[in-house]
Amino acid sequence: MVQLLRSIAAVASLALGMSGVNVVAEELCSIAPLSYATAKTDYPDVAFAISTVEKHSIAAWYTDRLSTADRAKMLKQITTKCSEDSRMTIVVYGIPNKDCNAGFSSGGAVSNTADYKAFLSDLTTAVGDRKVLYVVEPDALGLLAEDNGCGSKAGYLDNLKVAIKALSANANAELYVDVGYWTLEYEGQRSKVVTIMKELAASGTLKGIAINTSNYRSTSQISELCSNFQTAMGSKKMSCIADTSRNYVAPTTTDWCNVLAAGIGAPPTSETNVSNLDYFMWIKPPGESDGTCNGGPAAGLFYETAFQKLWDQGYFVNKLGMNTIKEGGSTSQTTSSQTTDSGDSEQTTETSASQTTDTTSSETTDGSETQTTNDSATQDTEDFGSATEETDTTSSQITESSASQGTQDGGSALDEPDTSSSETAEGSESQGTESSAFETTDPPTEPPTEAPAATTEAPVAQTSNCKVRRRFRKL
Repeated sequence: MVQLLRSIAAVASLALGMSGVNVVAEELCSIAPLSYATAKTDYPDVAFAISTVEKHSIAAWYTDRLSTADRAKMLKQITTKCSEDSRMTIVVYGIPNKDCNAGFSSGGAVSNTADYKAFLSDLTTAVGDRKVLYVVEPDALGLLAEDNGCGSKAGYLDNLKVAIKALSANANAELYVDVGYWTLEYEGQRSKVVTIMKELAASGTLKGIAINTSNYRSTSQISELCSNFQTAMGSKKMSCIADTSRNYVAPTTTDWCNVLAAGIGAPPTSETNVSNLDYFMWIKPPGESDGTCNGGPAAGLFYETAFQKLWDQGYFVNKLGMNTIKEGGSTSQTTSSQTTDSGDSEQTTETSASQTTDTTSSETTDGSETQTTNDSATQDTEDFGSATEETDTTSSQITESSASQGTQDGGSALDEPDTSSSETAEGSESQGTESSAFETTDPPTEPPTEAPAATTEAPVAQTSNCKVRRRFRKL
């Protein structure tokens, strides 16, 4: 009888393995943004919510905007905090001539390929053969895919190959090249993305692409864009990850800057329940300002009003039933960071265009307010993308020129043992009021288990013009 039960268990285990079901979610790990430590003191009413959010993995930015010493300190913190079994989440942002379009984040220690190799070597040496998820070089592929873009002249393709070769030498590393969501909406740019990805894949092992960095696209739209990518690739071998940090409510506009109708999306996890999305990630720290728009402070600083709305309108309140900030604290425990929610509680009817990530290097410089006075390495996440896909968040703590983990800069507040990258989102003018920017929705029912079919027709032209097609971070 015992032998029979063992046989049944073995068959069941084999069946699960063959079906591709994740029996146990992979633990993602990082260090919390420095801005959170300060905000909990400055805004005690939101402290309980911040404490809940920072329990989850918010990607750390490894950037040449940090000093060599501060980069080493950040790497020491993340490798010390994260267990051997967990997968560290790191954004690599140091390619020579980065942000070549707008130039807001072009500074840094890396100026040529030799510098870049040394920069990458410091990272790979610290990580060793540990499990790690790398989001590779925000902006770069998008600028390569642009018509008459500056990426080719800046040497991005060759240096991306250098990065992929170095980072994928670790067999336990998973590499996702960051791609602006807008590059996947239309066949022309999508085909360029595919051509570049195929060439990059010859340099090392790639898992796929990252979509929606610092933006508000719904999980269903992200999955559809990933399907577009896979169809164009002619294979499902590569898949995608989604930044769900602010996508609980699906947008109905292309506004990108401090959208006050947004909500914190599903927490980082490998259990997405969406077949072509490997991970949900928080690349943009929830609550950090995109810039001086809609009442927000400088990019990268904690914006209490925005955080309150993100919390009250997001996953923890509407999906888990936790108290709103106005109700004065939580009466329930947060579930494991490895949630099973697909994060698609957002509406699926949003317009095709606005990614609110980095206002940084945008396709135009209008209305953007660069943070050039902040020499500190700040973590600015950015998902460049025409539809205004950028968030250049500066480190919430700018008193030290090297103290924060810049998104673009990738440096977490190195003095904080638990700090992670804070993004430096460039503050340009918002494209409208956020109060009408999104449709609020009830939490979704069951998440899709299959990715939507790839779209064959280009979507209706975006309502945004090239002035709102910002990208990258502006430091």
